[in-house]
Amino acid sequence: MRGQGSGVVNLGTDGSPSRPRTRGGTRPYLSFELRNCRLPLLSKVAYLGPMLERDFDSAVPQGEFFERYEKGDLPWQIDRPQPEVLRLIEEGKFESPVLDLGCGAGDNALELAQRGYRVLGMDVVPEALRRAREKAEKAGLPQPPEFLLGDALKLEESGLEAETILDCALFHIFEDEKRPAYVRGLEAVLSPGGRLHILSFSELETREPGPRRLSRESIAGAFGKGWTLEEAVRCRYWDRVRPDGAQAWRVTFRKG
Repeated sequence: MRGQGSGVVNLGTDGSPSRPRTRGGTRPYLSFELRNCRLPLLSKVAYLGPMLERDFDSAVPQGEFFERYEKGDLPWQIDRPQPEVLRLIEEGKFESPVLDLGCGAGDNALELAQRGYRVLGMDVVPEALRRAREKAEKAGLPQPPEFLLGDALKLEESGLEAETILDCALFHIFEDEKRPAYVRGLEAVLSPGGRLHILSFSELETREPGPRRLSRESIAGAFGKGWTLEEAVRCRYWDRVRPDGAQAWRVTFRKG
C-alpha cells in the first residue's frame, strides 16, 4: 500500500533517531523497523536527516566498489532509473514500503519516491550514499527516500521490514557460497506475499566489463521452498559502456 510519511529524522541524546513531535503530542509517522531503532521516513521538507548507519560486519565484496567510487569509475551509473524499474512501476508491481538493496547513487529509489512510494535505499559504500543524499536534497521531494549504510549479506540481523524488495544489479555480484545468507536475509525482511525484483546480467552478455553472468536457472535455483517464481523476462540493463545495454534477466519472486 502506498502511504504518506511524515517527520524528519532527529537524533536523541544517545545518537539514535527520536520521534518528531508536534504541538499536542507525537506526530504519527510511517517507518521501517530496525531492531531497537525506528527510522522515520522524511516528508514535507528537503532531505535534512543525517545518513543513518548500522554496525553491520561487512560481507559484501566491497573493495572494487570503494575504489571505483573513489576514482569516479562507475560504468553502471547512468544517473537515471533503469527502464525495467520504470516498467515494473507502470505495471503496478511495487508496494510500500520498498527496500532498494545496493541502491548506489539512488536513482531508482528517487524515482520510486517521486511516484509516491515509501523507500529505503541501502548500500555498503558511503560515497554512493553521499551522492544519493545529495540528489535527494536537490530533488526536493515531499517524501524523499531514506538511505542506510549496511551490508546486504547481513539483512537477517537488521530487523528491517518491506513489502517490496528491489535488487537492481546486486545479486549477480555474490559468490555461490554467499547466496544462502543473502536469501535468508531476504526471507527475514520481506513480508508474506511480498515481491522481490531482481535485475541481473544474463548468460547471453559476453562483453566486458561487468559482473557474473547468470542464467534463469541459476537465479531461480538460489530460491527454494517458500518462494514462487512469478516472472522471468529477458531484458536490457543500461550502463555507460554498452550503447545497446547489457543483456539481462528481470526476475520476480513472491514470498510465500
